[in-house]
Amino acid sequence: MSNIARRSEEWHLNRDWMVGLVAVLFLVAVKLGLSVPWEQALPDGLSTGARFAPTYALAGLLVGLMVGLTGMGSGALMAPVLIFVLNVKPSLAVGSDLVYAAVTKAFGAFQHYRAGTVDLSLTRWLATGSVPGALLGAQSISWLRGAYGESVEVYILKALGLAFLLVSSSILFKTFLTRRVESVDSRLEMSGRRKGATVLLGFTVGLLVGITSVGSGSLLMTVLILFYPIATTRLVGTDIFHAVLLTAAAGATHFVEGNVDLALVSNLLLGSVPGIVIGSRLVSVAPERLLRTVLAVMLFLTGLKMWLS
Repeated sequence: MSNIARRSEEWHLNRDWMVGLVAVLFLVAVKLGLSVPWEQALPDGLSTGARFAPTYALAGLLVGLMVGLTGMGSGALMAPVLIFVLNVKPSLAVGSDLVYAAVTKAFGAFQHYRAGTVDLSLTRWLATGSVPGALLGAQSISWLRGAYGESVEVYILKALGLAFLLVSSSILFKTFLTRRVESVDSRLEMSGRRKGATVLLGFTVGLLVGITSVGSGSLLMTVLILFYPIATTRLVGTDIFHAVLLTAAAGATHFVEGNVDLALVSNLLLGSVPGIVIGSRLVSVAPERLLRTVLAVMLFLTGLKMWLS
């Protein structure tokens, strides 16, 4: 057996053990009512009262399962669940969702970086625009709260509605979009005009993500597919790697402004990690295109409801 084949077999065996271990830990946590010791880990003044919440963990499990099955961004799926199912206020849902997304995407970004499927030049120019845009978007919520008080939640809800309308349309478009296959080793020539357009694209997406937590995956990926002629695998890797930088910057700003519930994030992660793993293993037998279409229609209707509310 060749070294490559042997390493591949060892990886699959290790992954099976990891799946089993994560599943067992999740079941033990549900059974025993695990307490998350945030109180001891955080500085004084950042008390969270964090405890294991089966409802939040179950929501994370279901969202993680759908992310693994469809490849859709967790932001587009998690925010509606937090707001409409778990009754989390929009500003807190946005901030917590961003921190959750940064953590979950970091694992995928690391794997893509190791596999060489990240275009660092494209990532750099996207982040040049998106990180400032995300910081501005996240900070604008605090400015609006200072001007309008708690009624800012209505504006955030409408912004989320607009984001969902855009994202659902892009998901449907991308689902049925066919594109020519490029070599994985293909490199993108970054001309001066393309660099400027990439920075502007990054800033626009970053601003939207900073306000709504939505758009770092599905929306950006559709634009990349249409206007950046490199391999799809390389675009996916670049999109995920860039999303970590974007969501981490926006999430950190929301955390400083008090828009992040660490207890909520920890419970969502506890459920979503095994959900993503299980969904990824079932993707070969699931009707991916049908699932993506149904979810996109649901997101469109959700966005319409938010916009008209």
